[in-house]
Amino acid sequence: MEQTNLLPLGSVVYMKEGIMPLLIVARQPILKMQEEIYYLDYAAVNQLTGLNNIEEIAYFNNEDIREILYQGYMSENEKTVLTALEEWKENNLDIPKGKVVNLKQTSKKKEYGDLGKKSLLEGETFGF
Repeated sequence: MEQTNLLPLGSVVYMKEGIMPLLIVARQPILKMQEEIYYLDYAAVNQLTGLNNIEEIAYFNNEDIREILYQGYMSENEKTVLTALEEWKENNLDIPKGKVVNLKQTSKKKEYGDLGKKSLLEGETFGF
């Protein structure tokens, strides 16, 4: 089984088009976007201010990261966690991986957060 190289919780990154450092708080969150259920690699909050508003959570993937400022703590359980996340993907092939979209190119949707490049969100979010 091929392991996904997900950053640990607590890692701090800059997104490719972002200006705020983001603190990763969830891996493989599941959310509803454009009437469909997707998962992304990460959910993060502004590292400078934390979570002040639930609408300020940024969702993104590895390919959206420009720079890793800090890599979070990895316990002896990290390999087990990554294996479980990979197995979840294999057992839930009906839930595709989502992609970050630039909201300036879309219409009729609500913009969540002001953290650089943003996710297009609609409805409930779920996470691990």
